[in-house]
Amino acid sequence: MATVRAAPPSGLAGPLPRGSDPPVVGRGFIAAYTLAQIGAFVGFVPLLGVLLPLKAAALAPETAALLVSQAAMWGAVAAGIAHLVAGSLSDRTQVRYGTRKPWIIAGALLTALSYAGLSLARTPVELIGAIVVFQICFNILFCPLVAVFADHVPDAQKGLVSAFSGLAYPAASLFAGLVIAVVLTGAPGRSIATVLTMMALLIPFVVRTLARPPVIAAPPPPQGPARFLAALADHDFRCAFASRLLVQTAMALNILYLLFYLQTHSDVAARLPGLRIEAVLGLLIVTSTTAALVSGFAAGLASDRLGGRKGFVTAGALFIAAGGAVLAVFPAWPGPLVGQVIYGVGVGIFSTADQALIAQVLPVRARVGRDLGVMNIAVTLPQVVAPLAGILLLGSQGWSLPGMFALAAVLAVGGGLLVQGIRRPL
Repeated sequence: MATVRAAPPSGLAGPLPRGSDPPVVGRGFIAAYTLAQIGAFVGFVPLLGVLLPLKAAALAPETAALLVSQAAMWGAVAAGIAHLVAGSLSDRTQVRYGTRKPWIIAGALLTALSYAGLSLARTPVELIGAIVVFQICFNILFCPLVAVFADHVPDAQKGLVSAFSGLAYPAASLFAGLVIAVVLTGAPGRSIATVLTMMALLIPFVVRTLARPPVIAAPPPPQGPARFLAALADHDFRCAFASRLLVQTAMALNILYLLFYLQTHSDVAARLPGLRIEAVLGLLIVTSTTAALVSGFAAGLASDRLGGRKGFVTAGALFIAAGGAVLAVFPAWPGPLVGQVIYGVGVGIFSTADQALIAQVLPVRARVGRDLGVMNIAVTLPQVVAPLAGILLLGSQGWSLPGMFALAAVLAVGGGLLVQGIRRPL
């Protein structure tokens, strides 16, 4: 694979002019960027998937599910705003070390510090506030990091780089399930391990880019507040946005309520009496993550060779739906295990193909950060919708947790079909 000597492989120079395709990226960029993506997700997945539910259970044992829903909802609102603002500002930042890098470094340090808020929270209100602060800090890191992919990976390599960077979410889930939920037991040790792992995985990318002073691109023209959502005027962008919104909502429901589902609607406690319930959760996460790693990597490579990214996105969504349907219908063991394996296959295929597809439907290259901030609403809004659905459906409407997984299946099917509305031959 050719190594590019121009500034863009640093991943942090200014975006290229509209209509141009970036040069081929080399192995060093792919390796460093993959590790950075894994590091970012390690900073996020264990907190919402394991640490937050456990902290909520400790603070409010009788209403833990409601507290998790509230914290996730308000955190998601903060995340959506922070992601949009950080992306737009990183488009326009002009300093010696480029546009994205200062935000990535600052975001990583702030995210590490924000973990202290989770540990220090002593009331439900403090816990909600800690999650809001964490989401703001994390998205200062995450939006510019995602924008690097759209800035500097050519269309012909988007599937390849997605295959590697798509390992980030499954790898972080594996870390959460195996290390945080199973190996470690104390809250301080879990938080420290998460922060140290995140920073260690981000360092190679930061060091590599510091060694290459980037070319500073001409700043894009100023924009008014109304232009923030301009990308939604593009038909293909809207289809991709709606598809991601529905599928991500299905995934959010799975992540948010799996622990409580195992506690109240599955017979795993009786069938696996030697394991703590969070250890069973960890083993399920490990299993689904392994499936996601394999399917996601294969899907990324295949989508470059075969084309048809829309078909891969649809296939991944349908697998996610099938996994949710199994959980809804077969709560008795090994139903949760089978459902999570199928779900993991879907997550791997969807995440990898969707990342490449999104980068190709962005309407204006000079506004990658801004438009990815808009697209990220389709990721953060489900974090509001999912807990809100839990508050309304589980509380006032009397739904069961299997019913929530059935809802997730319906949403995933809808998202998989919507992506077919994209007109470009992707």
